Amino acid sequence: MLIVLVLLSALLFVIITISTNQRSAGRNVATGVLLLVLICSIAGLFFNDNQQWGMKTVTTTTEKSLTSASNISGAKLLLYQPLGNGNEKIFIYKTDSQQKKVAHTTADIKTKTSVTKNNTKNAKLVTKTTRYVYRNGFYRFLFAGVGNNHTFKSRQQQFKVGSDWVVLSTTQAKQLQKQAKSSAAKMKAELTAAVKAKMTAAIKQNPQMTTEQQQALQKQYTTAAQQQAQQQVLAQLQKESLK
Repeated sequence: MLIVLVLLSALLFVIITISTNQRSAGRNVATGVLLLVLICSIAGLFFNDNQQWGMKTVTTTTEKSLTSASNISGAKLLLYQPLGNGNEKIFIYKTDSQQKKVAHTTADIKTKTSVTKNNTKNAKLVTKTTRYVYRNGFYRFLFAGVGNNHTFKSRQQQFKVGSDWVVLSTTQAKQLQKQAKSSAAKMKAELTAAVKAKMTAAIKQNPQMTTEQQQALQKQYTTAAQQQAQQQVLAQLQKESLK
């Protein structure tokens, strides 16, 4: 409506001013009213655009489940790419273990991202998006054609992950992946030797063990050794995340 008033009042003001040479009370009143309508309409559009006059804010919240962004010895990882001096970060994440391409947060001044660690078992990304909408139908009619309904204001993204999650930069993750590959054979040999030593001691203590019992015990020792190795890797990851 205000756009129409601006165009119409400006057009009529020009027409009356040009077509009427003699000044009269009627002409002066008409041009004065048209000029006032023009100024008020432009002011209304200005304050709507700069001060969000006639608007209110509405916030919507969405939640997405999270899975590890990378696979390093079974650890749960949330990765980030530092920007500039490192204070700004783009977080890299996955919402599905079958997801081929990772997703990432946006980097702009209207978006704030944070990470919270707690005892939750189900990691998730909570996004709160705030937009400007018209207060009521009157303002919707008044600013028809402006096209600023549902204008984006701000976004808050919060990663809520368990205490067993590790937050690493992409550079740290790449370095650890290289280390894991280079030490994989050594770790496997150490696990095999440790399990073998325990089995030898167990058989020596109980020579009457059946084949089935030996197999079950070996499986138990192997699982325990793997868990211990994963804990060591996790401890290393936690150490890296604090740097």
